[in-house]
This record gives sequence, structure tokens and C-alpha cells, in this order.
Amino acid sequence: MTNWDPALFSAPPLLDEDDRLPPEHKLFALRTLPLGDIRAVGFDMDHTLARYRAPEIDELAFKKSARLLVRDRGYSPWLLEVDYDPAFAVRGLVLDGLRGNLLKLNRERQVVRASHGSRPLTRPELDAAYGRRRLSLAAKGFRNIDTLFEIPESYLYARMVDGFDAGLLDAENYLELFADVRWAIDMAHRNGEMKAEILAHREFFIPRDPQVGLALDRLKREGKKLFLLTNSEWSFTDGVMSHLLDGLDEARPRWRDYFDLVVVSSRKPTFFLETPEAVLLEGQELCFSGGNTGWLESLLEAQGEQILYVGDHIYGDVLRSKKNASWRTLMLVPELERELKLLEAKAADLREMLDLETQRRRALRRASVLLDQWKRNRGRRHVLGPRLSPDAAQALEREAVQLAAEAETLQRKAEAHGQDLDALAQAVEAAFNPVWGPIFRDRDEPTRFADQIRQFACAYTGRVGNLYMYDPHATLYAPVPTLPHERMA
Repeated sequence: MTNWDPALFSAPPLLDEDDRLPPEHKLFALRTLPLGDIRAVGFDMDHTLARYRAPEIDELAFKKSARLLVRDRGYSPWLLEVDYDPAFAVRGLVLDGLRGNLLKLNRERQVVRASHGSRPLTRPELDAAYGRRRLSLAAKGFRNIDTLFEIPESYLYARMVDGFDAGLLDAENYLELFADVRWAIDMAHRNGEMKAEILAHREFFIPRDPQVGLALDRLKREGKKLFLLTNSEWSFTDGVMSHLLDGLDEARPRWRDYFDLVVVSSRKPTFFLETPEAVLLEGQELCFSGGNTGWLESLLEAQGEQILYVGDHIYGDVLRSKKNASWRTLMLVPELERELKLLEAKAADLREMLDLETQRRRALRRASVLLDQWKRNRGRRHVLGPRLSPDAAQALEREAVQLAAEAETLQRKAEAHGQDLDALAQAVEAAFNPVWGPIFRDRDEPTRFADQIRQFACAYTGRVGNLYMYDPHATLYAPVPTLPHERMA
């Protein structure tokens, strides 16, 4: 008999008094998504079904990678004395291995913020290094920090650049540091030590979310085929998933009971690009290693937009499944919950920022008109010159003085609004991250990370359990796209 806990099976109250879903539990549609047309729903595991405890999991990866660099690559033991700073790096950054920099890009792929090592760069330093041009991230030395697994990689590289600049670490250049960090992070995840420690302390590193089981159960009861598609190998997958789902529901005592198909060691994004053979795992029914898109679709008896895939990796999970397989996509952004809470907490400041910017623009627009009138006044004074009577000349002069004074007043007002806006914006952005600000925006511009989500995800949310609150046959409607002139309010 399964040790079943009814408290875990019951749904937590997610609706407020007005039956409105709190923002942190919503699915945010970017494209209209008819869930009724979806025949199969797939899930990534790491940082999707399994939400690892952060920053503890990041610190574990950081420390193990540092030990590998000292032990196997001969770096100074100074590296072992560096403490992990969970507040430094965010997802969506780009590593510049040639210059030793970390970059935050806007949607035009222009650098809006950067640090050399862990030292933030000034605007003149940014312009000197990158100008205002669009970066080609396919060039040598660039690496996208697209997954939560890569967060400690950013900080480790930053601190190694600090150590190299201070003469504490020996290396040929920043690019060698870059390559060694990449090796260490990969090795920390591949050599088995880190996974063994995670499994040995599952209760600590992998918090259970009963809402996940409820969401999977509801989808399956409503006729959706469910599949797990992960790059993790079978032993780790089984260890994590059994911890998450075993015993949640006495009708589905084992985690495998939630899924029609399990694919491990899938090698995403290769899974969507090539056609390697799938291998049936010995002793495991409908559990495979490897495979490819066409093979999986034939087993599911669903294809293209009949499949919804849920994952946290913008490239390996969302972009490739969207572009190469035409699957529908739901992007998991665990950071979203924190950002939503900060947006709520800073709502008054954000409204004040909008008001200040509106006043600044209005003042500048009015000042520009007054300056144009002043120029017309000066032009008339020059052209008419001797033909003007003394009274007319004096009238033009008085008008010019008044126009210039009013324009200067408005310009000073706009400058004051701009200074207030800058100070307030810095304070608000520092609440998200003191170096990088929010991950979705930089001032009034979407970041590259936000733009990628908008391009390739059908919807996004903070956690898998949020699916439970949505009818599996309903349609998620995206906001109606409008041009600026169509926004009447």
C-alpha cells in the first residue's frame, strides 16, 4: 500500500477573493494557444519539472568546478578561497571570452551593460569596446548564458578574470580562462560527483511541488499523451522523478504512471536536428535513450503543432523545437516569480518613472517649438532689417527674449526630470540586480533574452504546476497586437 498523503494531493487555494489568478500562477500567452488542439504534452526535467534549490545548487556547481580547475588544470588554490555570490549573475547574459567581459544586450543585440570580470564598465568604456553596433554572437569567444545551469559559470569566469588581472592566476589570456571554465562546468555535471551529491540530498536540493503532480494528472485524465524528454541519463532521471512524484497520488503510485513515454539522454538540441537511433532501456517499458523528432512523433501519433513542449532552455528546448519541429512551446522562467513580486513592490516608482518621462518629453517638445519660433524671429529680424520701424524691431526683440527664456526654462525642467528619472530608475533596477537590473528589460527596451522568448515561445510561466489552473481544452489568448496609433488609452 502506498504511503499516500492527502494533503499533498489537494489543490492549494490559488484564486483570490475576486476569483482572479495571482500573476505568479499565470500562463502568459505570446501567441494564441488552443490547448484543445494539443494531443501530446512533453516536459524537460532539469529546472522544469525539477526546480532545484537556488542558490545552493549554483554554489555546489561553482565549488566543484573551482576544485577541478585547481586539481586538474593547475590553477592557484586562491580560487578555492573565492566565495560564491548568488546576486551577481543573471540569465540572458553573454560571455565575451576574448575581452574578459560579461554583457547584457538589448533586443537589437547592442551592449547596454557590461562588466570586466566583476567590475561594472562605464558607458565610455562600453562605447570604446563595442560602440553602438549590433554584435554577431556567432563570432569567436562569445557564449550565451541561456540556462540556469550556466549562472555559476558566469560568476566563476568573472572572478577568474579578476584573479588573472591581479596576477593571482596564470593563463595565456582571457580566452584560455574562458575555455577552462567551460570545461570545468561541463565536467562538474558529467563526472557524476555533483549528481551523486544531489541525489544523496534530494530533500534539500529538490523541493517537492505537489501542484506538479496535479497538473500532470489533469492533463492525462483529459486525454493528453504526456512524455518526458530530458538530456539527463536514466539513473539520475529516475532518482529525481521518483523523489518528485512517487506517492503523491495513490492512483499513480510511481512517477512513470504519469507519462506515456520517457526519453533520456536525448542530446537536445541535436534531438531536433539529427536522426540518431533510439535505444529501449532494458527492463523499462516505453523508456528510451536517444532518438529524434520524427521517431517520437510516430510513437505519440501526434506531430507539429499538435505537440506542446515545456522547457527552460531558450535554445535547446524552445527555439529548436519551434523552428525544426513546429511544436508549440511553453517556456519555463523560474525567475519570473521574483520579478513579478518586484514589479508589484515597485509599482508606485514605476508609475512615477512613467510620469517623469512623459513630462520630460512634453517639455522638450514644447521647447523645440519655442526654439523654432525664436529662429523664425531672428530670421525675420535679419531679412527685414532696415525696413522695420523702431517699434517693430523692439517688439521682435522682446518676443525673441521671451521665446528664448521660455525655451530655456522648459529645457531646464526637462533636464531636471531626466535627472530625477535616472536616479529613480537606478534605484528600481538595483532592486532587481545591482549590476544588471531586470532580466527582461533595460530601461524602456526589452533585452535580448526577452526578445528571444517573444520570438520563439507560444507562452511562458514560472512553474509547471501553473498548468493545473487551466482547462486542458481551453484556448490561451495572446494580447491583440496593436500599432501605436491604435492604442487609444
